[in-house]
Amino acid sequence: MRETSRIKIVPVGMDISIERVNAQLKSLILARERTIPGSRGFGLSGDYLDAPCYEVASEFGVELEEKVDIYIPEIDIAEVKVDAGIDGRVDTQVSVRWRDGYDSTDQ
Repeated sequence: MRETSRIKIVPVGMDISIERVNAQLKSLILARERTIPGSRGFGLSGDYLDAPCYEVASEFGVELEEKVDIYIPEIDIAEVKVDAGIDGRVDTQVSVRWRDGYDSTDQ
């Protein structure tokens, strides 16, 4: 998918490979809510996509944090940066860290 190249997952304070978390997080971001049978809550609603960029960044971050709590509980979203170019392209950087009580050796 072309969209996956526009999403960058950045570990905060981790000197580990986060390939599994990276794949799970990208799947969560790219999936639309209510489209996966058996897991209708997985994915993001995207209700905010037509809003101004600063609102999209804020609402996207809030929804992503809520979904990560449910579907990827071992990580925490440290920061979400959204950069919209004049050409309409949007680059997203999601910074993640292990939650207290989890670490890379648990994986």
